[in-house]
Amino acid sequence: MHNFCLLNIKRPVLSAVFSLLLVVFGLYTFFELSTRELPKNLQPPEVVISTKYTGASPSIIASEISEPIELAIGGAEGIKSIDTLSEIGRSTIKIEFFTTIDIDDAANDIRERIARVIDNLPDESKAPEVRKASAGFSTSMWLSVSSTTWNSLDIGDYVKRNLIDAFSSVPGTGRVIVGGINEKAVRAYLNPVKLSANDLDISEVENSIRKNNISIPAGTIEANNVDLTLDLGKTYTDINSIKKLPIKKIKGKTITLGDLGEVKYGPVSEKTLFKAQSPDALNENTVGIGIYARTNESTVTLSKNIRNKIQEVKKTLPSGLKLSVSFDRATYIKEAIRMCYQSIILALILVVGIIYLFLGNIRATIVPAITLPVSLIGACLGLWIFGLTINVFTLLAVILSVAIVTDDSVVMTESIYHRVEKGDTALAAAATGSKNVIFAILSTSIILLATFAPLLFIGGISGTLFREMAVTLSITIVISTFTALSIAPMLGSKLLNKNKTKSKLVLKFEKLFDSFGEFYYDTLKFWIKKPKTIIWFMIFVVALAAFLFNITPKTLLERNPDRGVYLVFGKTDESSSFEYTVDKAEKVEKRLIPLLKDENESYQKLIMRVPGFGRSSQSYNSFIIIALLDNWKDRKDSAQTIVRKAIGKIVTVPGTMAFPLTPNSVRVSNYQKPVVVTMTGPSYESLYKWQNLVIKELRNNRGLADITSDYNKNKPEVELVIDENKAKDLGLSIQAIGKSIETLFSGKTVTTLNEDGKEYPIILQADIKDRRRTESLSKIFVRSETTGKLISLANVVSFQEKGSPKLLTRYQRSKSVTITARLVGGYTLNEGLNFVEKTINNNAPTAGIFFKGKSLDLKEASSELIIIFALALVSAYLVMAGTFNAWRQPFVVMLTVPLAALGGLIFILLFNSTINIFSQIALVVLIGIATKNSILIVDWANQLRMKGKSVEDAIIESCLRRFRPIMMTSLSTLIAMVPLIVGNIGPGAGEGIRLAVGCTIFGGMLISTFLTLFTTPVFYLILCKNSKKMDEIDIQLNKEFSK
Repeated sequence: MHNFCLLNIKRPVLSAVFSLLLVVFGLYTFFELSTRELPKNLQPPEVVISTKYTGASPSIIASEISEPIELAIGGAEGIKSIDTLSEIGRSTIKIEFFTTIDIDDAANDIRERIARVIDNLPDESKAPEVRKASAGFSTSMWLSVSSTTWNSLDIGDYVKRNLIDAFSSVPGTGRVIVGGINEKAVRAYLNPVKLSANDLDISEVENSIRKNNISIPAGTIEANNVDLTLDLGKTYTDINSIKKLPIKKIKGKTITLGDLGEVKYGPVSEKTLFKAQSPDALNENTVGIGIYARTNESTVTLSKNIRNKIQEVKKTLPSGLKLSVSFDRATYIKEAIRMCYQSIILALILVVGIIYLFLGNIRATIVPAITLPVSLIGACLGLWIFGLTINVFTLLAVILSVAIVTDDSVVMTESIYHRVEKGDTALAAAATGSKNVIFAILSTSIILLATFAPLLFIGGISGTLFREMAVTLSITIVISTFTALSIAPMLGSKLLNKNKTKSKLVLKFEKLFDSFGEFYYDTLKFWIKKPKTIIWFMIFVVALAAFLFNITPKTLLERNPDRGVYLVFGKTDESSSFEYTVDKAEKVEKRLIPLLKDENESYQKLIMRVPGFGRSSQSYNSFIIIALLDNWKDRKDSAQTIVRKAIGKIVTVPGTMAFPLTPNSVRVSNYQKPVVVTMTGPSYESLYKWQNLVIKELRNNRGLADITSDYNKNKPEVELVIDENKAKDLGLSIQAIGKSIETLFSGKTVTTLNEDGKEYPIILQADIKDRRRTESLSKIFVRSETTGKLISLANVVSFQEKGSPKLLTRYQRSKSVTITARLVGGYTLNEGLNFVEKTINNNAPTAGIFFKGKSLDLKEASSELIIIFALALVSAYLVMAGTFNAWRQPFVVMLTVPLAALGGLIFILLFNSTINIFSQIALVVLIGIATKNSILIVDWANQLRMKGKSVEDAIIESCLRRFRPIMMTSLSTLIAMVPLIVGNIGPGAGEGIRLAVGCTIFGGMLISTFLTLFTTPVFYLILCKNSKKMDEIDIQLNKEFSK
């Protein structure tokens, strides 16, 4: 490799050409890379099957829809989990596949399997809808269409007619949904008393409406040379034609639909509320448009395209409508990435400053000032080749690589400048100095690559996240090594000379550094004679590191993230009506409005929806309020501080349980709480018994709050008991009774109205006053099949009130219940999950235990950490053994790892951070970075021994010679981490991520650097005193050949 260095010194133009090519192609690919928050393919492939069966209870949904579909799809290839939810009127089955499965093939397989059993499903149920969920797992943007003059029905109708298709056609859009829309329909509210008074039952009205609204091709008229098509068009053209529809003629009088009740425009669902509040516009009628990005599409690019489309659409908006962006995920992403770029630039400036202080030569700083940007820009080419993106993880890898890249160029520059100081010319110094450090640079680079190699083979969420960082770091290391062995010696041969005049600042620093070097020499001579003390010290370090690892809080992600938004999740009693929940939600909202209007507070907008999102979307006792905050640079308080100010107003509303949360998740989950544990068992009775025992014990833990289960029997239900014998005697069928009740109480779409090219459903239902009490059932009459007379249901139906579950769940095709909880104070998710798991094992030893949401993410990530760390250690050791051609010397180097781990853990605790995905990555990176110092010492000691020095003289001289480059590289690494730590004072996007990485690396390098200067020489003397020199075999071969 020295010949490679010499080639670049002799052919400087060739070296410059290679560097320019890296820069040119790196810059080009930088602008081609897509920008997103997280790596691609993080969300597992998932298929969702939704089946609607209006009015059916959870038990009927489970037995007649969910379980038959489960049975049909159970044998599909690559299924990881099946999660089934049966609730009133709907079945939802989520199938998660392994990441090796192609989502399109999986979805087609599921569709084929469902097609085989679709005829076995109830006739009244809708056809199952199969959707690929991975295509739009998290909403990229929410747009608001609002007005103070339009009602919500008209806004929703306009959005459906004009805006959905407009935004669906924007490049990168995966799916567009409408939130809070009251979809327009024709509602016919029938009066049961008027029906019976006119000798009608509901089925006769239903059939009359349906038969009078059909479109049939009636054939053709063959005229002279012209064929005219006959078309029997639909009767209904507007709402008046529906009101005047003749149903029956009695004594010469025609009874119309309008005579039987009220016919008017109304919402399809009467139980949806969506409101937006902003400082300058309160109580606006609002409809939300949710934009989902296509799979692996850049969120930032999509946001730009959508905003351009908004400007186009605004030109055609009718008077009174406003279209605006309520939430844009790209805002957080762009801010977080901007902060990363800022940290990188600041780190580069600080590192160059440190090099100037040590060498006191402006020209010497030019070398790393050029090699650093070349290496980082060249890394963009590697990202493009490997199909990676610019995201938080790859940018963190680039920040970490600043320290690594700096080390290589600094070591090379210092070695060349040392020869210049000894009197060599710049050309000779470049040739000799590069030779002295080639082994150290190559070996440390290879060891770093070996450290990151195991990360490429880890599965699960950790594998996806670590893999991008490992690849990015590996690319940067390879390019850094190339520039250190090519550009650095070439520039050194042209630029470096002995600086005869130095600035006062440099002279003061040199004086301070020289005195520190003398102190180090004196202390080294003292401690090198006390090997037993150093051995016991290392044992203490390992034990302390293990202890700190156990007590350090462990979380999946950074603590208290600030994403520019917080969510208020609310619930009322299980039996609460929609109107009651709306009242409570509005009371919570009313308490937040003063904060919204206060100019000193940092609120942009409040958005409220009843019912909530996700699993709560069918629960009319739930609501959600989204509080959008000002941009990070426009406010002084973090999201967590703002939540603390508002929490007292939120949680004290009587009759509701409401609590605020800041969103924090790598993968999207339907669960708002962090603790999510599912139990499976043989029956719901057993699970109900087990969950009560478990929840009772969990409530004794003060670290857990809001402990609930998705299975309870608190939902009031009226069971209709039909006297079958009496019904048969009266000529009433069970089907006729059931359908009449279903239509009047649940509502039924019987046909559609085509108006201005848009079809609106026509829904039959009893008026609200006749749906509020069970006694109203006595007003319903059904025609007897034997006598033809109307019979009151009061003759054959009795009522029985009971409690029933509002939903039934199954997991992995077994009956299940899911227990969720929030964390209180400093109680960590890891501690919470361990406690819940232990409690379940004690109270329900035969129950299956599964984790979901954030709990699953943490379990997957935690289980991989020890394996990752162990593999990284083993890989690094084996590569060093091959590099040094020895087994003992690598062990000396590896002793720096516990020192670095101890320092990282201490600073994690000092900065109130946690062991999370980001600090785990930093700990693995520390293995490679921290061993560099020890390698520099051991490598130079080996070279001195080859020149005839004794082991003790060689190691002491090596420590003194390598003291300056070690301090330069270590301080450069520490300085590079300072922007990650100091830059997080005050609110900022992604500040917790940068702090977790920065404090771990800073602490690890700070502790390991100073302790390595003593532990490495002592253990080198102990373990390598009798070891062979590296050139021992070469000497022996020369002797053999010389005979």
